[in-house]
Amino acid sequence: MDIGRDEPGYEAVAPGEWSIVDADARQYVRGATREVASLVRTTYGPLGMEKQLRTKDRKNNPETVHTADAGEIMDGIQRAQGFSHPAAALFVDAVDSMQRGLRDGATTAILLTDALVERGLELVEEGVHPGTIVVGYAIAAGRAGEVLDGMARPVDPEDAALLGDVAATAMAGELEAPVRERYADLVVEAVGGLAATSGDWLDTDDVKVLAGPGEPSGLTRGLIVRRYKEELGAGEEAERAQNWSIRDKVDWGFDWSLMEPREDVTLALLDREIDFEASALSFGDDEDNMKSGVDIRSAEDLEAYRAGRDDRIGATADRLADLGVDILVSQPEVDAEITFAMEERDIVVVDEVEYPLSDVYRLARASGGEVVGNVDDLTADHLGTAGRVSERRVGDEKWTEFGDCPGGVFTLVVGSETATERERRERIVEDALEVTVRAAIDRQALPGAGAPAMAVASDLRSYAESVEGREGLAVEAFGDALADLVRVLAANSGADPLEAVTTLRAAHAATDGPAALGIGPDADEPIDAWEAGVVEPRRVFSQAVETARATTEQLITIDAVLHPGVDLERFVSEPNRE
Repeated sequence: MDIGRDEPGYEAVAPGEWSIVDADARQYVRGATREVASLVRTTYGPLGMEKQLRTKDRKNNPETVHTADAGEIMDGIQRAQGFSHPAAALFVDAVDSMQRGLRDGATTAILLTDALVERGLELVEEGVHPGTIVVGYAIAAGRAGEVLDGMARPVDPEDAALLGDVAATAMAGELEAPVRERYADLVVEAVGGLAATSGDWLDTDDVKVLAGPGEPSGLTRGLIVRRYKEELGAGEEAERAQNWSIRDKVDWGFDWSLMEPREDVTLALLDREIDFEASALSFGDDEDNMKSGVDIRSAEDLEAYRAGRDDRIGATADRLADLGVDILVSQPEVDAEITFAMEERDIVVVDEVEYPLSDVYRLARASGGEVVGNVDDLTADHLGTAGRVSERRVGDEKWTEFGDCPGGVFTLVVGSETATERERRERIVEDALEVTVRAAIDRQALPGAGAPAMAVASDLRSYAESVEGREGLAVEAFGDALADLVRVLAANSGADPLEAVTTLRAAHAATDGPAALGIGPDADEPIDAWEAGVVEPRRVFSQAVETARATTEQLITIDAVLHPGVDLERFVSEPNRE
């Protein structure tokens, strides 16, 4: 539409000079979805392949990641150069929002969006208006919800067997079966603990997942805090050595000494630095000199300052001891002099609880305490409790375990053969926890193994005949796109996709109503996913379908891509590449 072209002050511009339109625009969008889908297609299903990403970590350092998780693949690409193709960026952002909320289903959403765009654009080329396709896809998505309603089973949060199947399915393809089953039992135990202490709403932030080389798997009611050895460069070491004074009570190196285990302890929690410097007052008796800051003009002033500071440290330590504090937990580092004063009064200091920053607040929920910012504000009402506290060294970390806590906070520990495997296992178990909690909260589950996709696809094939107008073509295309998911799943299982889909389609057609029949490990014969223990939360698949439909609606209605002042050659010739 040429708005204002004939009005004074407007100069006609040939659209070809600054835009891609019509068939070229559709090809531009199609190239983006095809490229993104190619990144995760072979990862789909329990027998999918892993990808190796050469990316950057969150500190912008080079990083190599091995994963079959679509969310992690997308995140790794974003951390590096990202998606420069605008249509690809829109596509990935939509899926990323779903992944962050559910921690699963990203691959399904990506592949289904790609299939919907492809089949939708084929209809456009045949003369069907994009608006008609959007309406047809919406009808199909609504019908899909009805089919899934008939397939879903209720989930009792106390049904450990069903929740265990959900957790194990979420980890399928990532871990060996015996390890996967052991971790699934721990996930279910953690979910049960949350349900017993939190009621209907389960907050996964109250479960921390830790992996450590050689660590036995287990669940602790409470929190395990891990702290790292500080790595100093040569310049920092030299500077500290030059400024070393005999007055310092503790070496600046990481303190690997472990506290003696304690029982029935009282905790004080701080999230701000204990800093007597910033709020220091003149230490004289003259009220006229009580001004903010420290004014040192002579050696005598320095000695008076040191004596006054030591007095304040001692008074603070005495006050905490009088309150009955056994352990002082601080998010920032605590100065050596303060630590020494606390230890003289049998108060253990656990500081630098900075990774993650939420740990000190988790510990507050676990212990029933309250985090304060200023140590002077600490009262008996702020203190928490723990049944036992102990420390151990795990690799290059020191773990402090606050166990038998009264609050509903848990730490799930899994072993890892190597340090490099640690982050991967933590991510796998965290995702399984999120997925299992989702099933427990929603109280609905679906069979997996491609059964929902094929059940809906089979239903839409016959339902499309009852839809009047060209919208029926879009409904049928929606079903074909869902069947494409089963083709990918079969191909990644090593089967012939066409044969596997044909066999599975015939099996669904022979049943009365939606069936739980899906692709098995060998893909030769359909399996009953319920009996095989392949189960997923209802919301994961439903949200993947809705995300794909909404994203496709945005992409398929694009008929022009405007790039004023931008060289389009690279986008036209090689979509999604620079």
